[in-house]
Amino acid sequence: MSFQTSDTTFLLSRSHNRHHLDQLKPLTCSTSSSEPAAFLWIPSLFYLKKILPPIMTSSMSVRSFSMSRQPSFSSRSLMDTSRARSRASVSFAAASPLARSASISQDLNGPISLQLNGLHGNSTNEKEAMQSLNSRLANYLDKVRSLERSNADLEMKIKQLMLDRIPKGHDLDSMMAQAHAVEQEVRKKTLENARLMLEIDNAKLAADDFRIKWETELVMCQSVERDCVALKKAKTDHEQIIASLRGDLDSLKEELYFLKKNHEEELEQMKSRIARDEVNVEVDSASGPELGTILADLRSQYEGIVKKNKEQAEQWYRKKLETVQNEVKESNEALRGAQSELTERQRFLQTLEVELESLHKQIAALEGNLGETGQKYSAEMERLQATLNQLEDDLSQLRLEMQRTKTDYEQLLRIKQNLEMEIATYRRLLEGEETVKEVPPPPKKEPDVRTRKIVKVVTQTMVNGKVVDESSEVEQIEETKK
Repeated sequence: MSFQTSDTTFLLSRSHNRHHLDQLKPLTCSTSSSEPAAFLWIPSLFYLKKILPPIMTSSMSVRSFSMSRQPSFSSRSLMDTSRARSRASVSFAAASPLARSASISQDLNGPISLQLNGLHGNSTNEKEAMQSLNSRLANYLDKVRSLERSNADLEMKIKQLMLDRIPKGHDLDSMMAQAHAVEQEVRKKTLENARLMLEIDNAKLAADDFRIKWETELVMCQSVERDCVALKKAKTDHEQIIASLRGDLDSLKEELYFLKKNHEEELEQMKSRIARDEVNVEVDSASGPELGTILADLRSQYEGIVKKNKEQAEQWYRKKLETVQNEVKESNEALRGAQSELTERQRFLQTLEVELESLHKQIAALEGNLGETGQKYSAEMERLQATLNQLEDDLSQLRLEMQRTKTDYEQLLRIKQNLEMEIATYRRLLEGEETVKEVPPPPKKEPDVRTRKIVKVVTQTMVNGKVVDESSEVEQIEETKK
């Protein structure tokens, strides 16, 4: 496409369709005086923004008019004869008698040529004004494009920031699942601690029972030991009695022996005396009893008495000996039973002492495990609380950053709207509108007032008046007021 005047040439090198000509609008500039007017072909603002900046290389000098006069603008639409395969020509007439004419020659298979024919002005001010206007338009369009690029970059950054930050802010499911798992584990450990405390109490009760039994057995053992001492003393007494009885028996045996010996000696003496002192005495009276018979009777009588005394002494000795032996046997049996019972009691006492010591060690180990478990879960709860506080701080910072980004975006949006309003005003001025309607700025949106409430619930588990577990839950409530 080529735009040609007597002293101006526009070159647009591109491949285009015929419907692109609809984007062009001819502007006819005329004045109320007899000075020549200038024709200027200006594309619509959207078309300029779309195709001109990247492909246009222009060397432009247009005759302008005096700035002291008030120009008037009029526009007509360009009709496209796209149905024709050959060349088409369109003529434009200005509202002023001095308006120039323009013709567009179009070949669908070749470039488009625009020729402006008419009078040329010689005023330098008109050229400078139009150059200044065109340079301002180019600068303005460059600024609009740069702002659009900046806006697009900011939108991409905001989207990227939201994509980077939103998952972190919404990644609470895993933390809640972890907190739920930790809560379940804390509950299990609490139940286990309660069970351990119950076992400790049962062990203490069992230890008390064993201690009572041990004390009872100790008393019984002491009584048995006292009985053993008494039996030993009785045994010693019986042994002394047996020894004394044996001495008495020996003395009686010796006495019996001496009695027998004395009796035999006396008997021999009497026999010898009788034999020596024999006297024949004759008496008329009846004969008396014989002395031998009397002596034999006396002897038999004394022998019976001695035998009887001996038998009685032997019977008494046997009875006494049997009684003492039975008592000694019973004492020995009682002593052996007491010793065996004492041995069993001592073994049972040692077993109870070992079991009591093992129970004390088990209680100490359970108390140590309970303390370690409490410290471990207290540290875990502190770590989770610190993590929760850190997440809340990150969430607050993210909200502040989002609010700041939103404010910056709204500010850029207002700048964009103001620029669009200026572009529309500039376009209306170029199209010939004399009055400029001021568009009121968009109403400011009142900031939302957000209120955040943090509720902390502390749960304590107490067993026998002692705190064995403590947990806290933090709940956050947000309220938005407009």
